[in-house]
Amino acid sequence: MTLQMQYQEKFEQGIEQGREQSSRQSALRMIKAGKLSPEEIAMYSGLPMEQVLDLEKELRSV
Repeated sequence: MTLQMQYQEKFEQGIEQGREQSSRQSALRMIKAGKLSPEEIAMYSGLPMEQVLDLEKELRSV
């Protein structure tokens, strides 16, 4: 694998991590607002239902 290919791979991984973090933050805001069901939050945020439920548990334990 060339250096350029490694750079491209790391760049793409960074972009994906940023997208996931943004989706997670959006889901947290929706959960805190308390107006949407977990199913709706999963649909709008693009996160898997399991992850939305885990985020809800995290917020309840804080």
